Amino acid sequence: MELRYNPYAVFASSTKPAGLYARKKWLNQELTPQWKVDFQRCVESILLHQSPDGSWQGSSIETIRNLFDLHLTIRVENHEINTALDWLMEKAIDAVKGQSIKEEPLTGKNLSALPFTPGDFKNFLISATLFLASIFGRGDDTCVFELYEWQANAVLTDDNQSRGWGTLNNMLRAFVVHSMYSMNPATERLVSKLAGVQEKSGCWGNKINLYHTVNALAHLDMEEAESQVDKAFGYLAQTQNDDGTWGESEREWNTFLVVHAMKNKGILE
Repeated sequence: MELRYNPYAVFASSTKPAGLYARKKWLNQELTPQWKVDFQRCVESILLHQSPDGSWQGSSIETIRNLFDLHLTIRVENHEINTALDWLMEKAIDAVKGQSIKEEPLTGKNLSALPFTPGDFKNFLISATLFLASIFGRGDDTCVFELYEWQANAVLTDDNQSRGWGTLNNMLRAFVVHSMYSMNPATERLVSKLAGVQEKSGCWGNKINLYHTVNALAHLDMEEAESQVDKAFGYLAQTQNDDGTWGESEREWNTFLVVHAMKNKGILE
């Protein structure tokens, strides 16, 4: 499969975390003076507003956002990251235990440039915490395993499939980044559910975000996921904008998700 336009151009001078990742990993700018300056400014700006308890503004969403941005930039765990993860895990454990948690509205706007979608807040909090713990190397923590088991059980025992697609996307996002749970029956069930609604075009309908979904599925070595990704890639090749991006809004972020997925599957050099 060949793309008609250069998908990297949008990242060339980006100072956003995803753009900095792309410039480092895909455009080989890591050793350039400008990338170093942009990187340092970005990281300093993120850490400047972290509270002593590890959170950002006492907000789960803002803490998740900043941790994800640190994953795209610093990438390895440190004291600040671990403190923030501990704060989030405490909130996620409270949610599982049914204790009172501070719920925040989930919208496309406040989840912009995050790999999560609007849905049930409790499941969002747990899913995002598991995702971040796994990508920062804490997937073997006892409390992380316990949260994964709770989430897997929630998927497998939901006979009436009552959860919306936004919530299911967030749960899938957590599963695909963990070496053990990426092959869990709960993950297989979510992938099968998506396969059941994928259209011939390669999309999954208006209620399911194409870019988030193809990126999540591209993390899996599962035949049913591979089949869906192949169809989605065909659609994406046909719908690329002439500036190399995808979508009508959030073009840089959409393009990051698409390129990252294609890289995972060896489609792009």
